[in-house]
Amino acid sequence: MNWVELVKQELAQAQRELKAAQEGLRAGTEAARTRYARALHEAERALGRASLAGRDPRWGQTI
Repeated sequence: MNWVELVKQELAQAQRELKAAQEGLRAGTEAARTRYARALHEAERALGRASLAGRDPRWGQTI
């Protein structure tokens, strides 16, 4: 697996978890709000890593 695939996979997983957490907010529970906050944080981190990786001159190399 190369670096591009790894970062894309991580970002896609974070986005899936965020979508599921958003849907879970309808329950209105503290657990649902906590899950959403964590998922939002992880999605933001994954997006930041993807942005940084995109500027890395080694982007696309196999790890």
